[in-house]
Amino acid sequence: MGMRRLEFGDSLSGLLIDGVEDTPYVGANFQLTRDSGAIVEVPYLSSPGVTQFSHVQSWFNDQAPPTNMLLLTPEGTISLFDIAWSGHSENWGGRRASIGSVRPALAVLGDRDGALADPLLIGEMRSRIDGLNEWSRLSAVSSDSGTDEEGRVQSVTMLLHRDDGITWQQGGATMAIRAGWFHSPAQDGYNRKTTVDDNVHIESKFSSGPMPFWEHFVEQRKVANLLVFLFGRPLSFREHKLRDDRFAARMNGGRVYEHPLTEVISRSTYRERRTELPSKKELGRPLAHMTQIGVEGLSAWSDNYGVWERFILPSASVLGRKERFIEDVVISTSMSMEAAGRILGERPGERATYSQRGHKTTATYVYRCLDGLDVLWPERIRDRIGLARAIANNYNNVKHYDRGDFPDHDESYVVSEVNQMIVRLLAIHITGRGNDLLAVGWGYRPLVSTTGWAAPNRPPRPAGKR
Repeated sequence: MGMRRLEFGDSLSGLLIDGVEDTPYVGANFQLTRDSGAIVEVPYLSSPGVTQFSHVQSWFNDQAPPTNMLLLTPEGTISLFDIAWSGHSENWGGRRASIGSVRPALAVLGDRDGALADPLLIGEMRSRIDGLNEWSRLSAVSSDSGTDEEGRVQSVTMLLHRDDGITWQQGGATMAIRAGWFHSPAQDGYNRKTTVDDNVHIESKFSSGPMPFWEHFVEQRKVANLLVFLFGRPLSFREHKLRDDRFAARMNGGRVYEHPLTEVISRSTYRERRTELPSKKELGRPLAHMTQIGVEGLSAWSDNYGVWERFILPSASVLGRKERFIEDVVISTSMSMEAAGRILGERPGERATYSQRGHKTTATYVYRCLDGLDVLWPERIRDRIGLARAIANNYNNVKHYDRGDFPDHDESYVVSEVNQMIVRLLAIHITGRGNDLLAVGWGYRPLVSTTGWAAPNRPPRPAGKR
């Protein structure tokens, strides 16, 4: 059976099993810490005459613990995978115990059938990401209120249901975004309450069968990176759960009655979990919601990801960080625009940005991005060529040591803001939805309202058209 969700600061003691025949179980303590994630501490005796702990001592002296182990706790079993030595301190003789620590790459809050040494393969993985509720606007809960003749609420009926959401193919994976509900009644000697969680998750499942955690995570991260562009801010993975035939819930007689969702704690993502939760106000409004990107847009983002990776990763990284230097933003977003300009290819009028010898310049690639987006800039920005040169000059002045002092702070700030606007709009272009979404102009409004710098260079919508 699975266990309750663990939070930072939780600690569970139990017996550690290495799966090697005839080796004794040893006591251990599992902790979920903010600094190190999942960590297991194992006390042992280093005295040569105490054979009970000889196998444990070799784990730490050789810095080579077993790859997979089980921890049996009063609350349930924790399966530990891809374990690495984390440190140890030995005390010889006397009545003082030595202690060693190991870190699993993955800790699954459940017991798996089959050989302990087998690598962890996952049939289906579900994750929750900041902003997914707002972006998808899906819900698994609907309600209806009954009122009297004066409009006062007399009854509330809530319906909890499965929301099918959307599904699309992404490489070898079938991806889905769905809403789900969880009912948790609670009662003490005074209060009684019912809580219903109504949240959206992303899930992945491979047609080839169960796959390692990292394969699932890579596909889910692609979608998360798109959300980072659309929201223009850091977004974190908060939770991973798996469903797999080898993680089964059984009756007392051993009969399997379900394969439950089971939490996975990853050494790769626990740092995201500890970041501060964004408020709804901080999330603001994305450039486009899920219904506007659609299955076609998500499929196109996936299909184009490999080609556009040099554009996506630098900007997704800097947009996804807090407390970044302005110069970091200039460097990363300009790198993205250089890549995008090469992918977009030659644009009309770009030759004005070439060098005196007729070679393409950084300004050329920036110009291609500006021309491809067809943004109408305010009068104080003369034209696309001038803006492309300004961005390129600032980028090169920041990047190259031989340019002397860093550019003026205010100049770099303006360039960083404009660059962020450009790369976010280019992300919509990659989904293939740019012509539809940006043609009507609404896609620019969140940026226009916060900067006052740009407006869509598009004809106004005919009356009555949405």
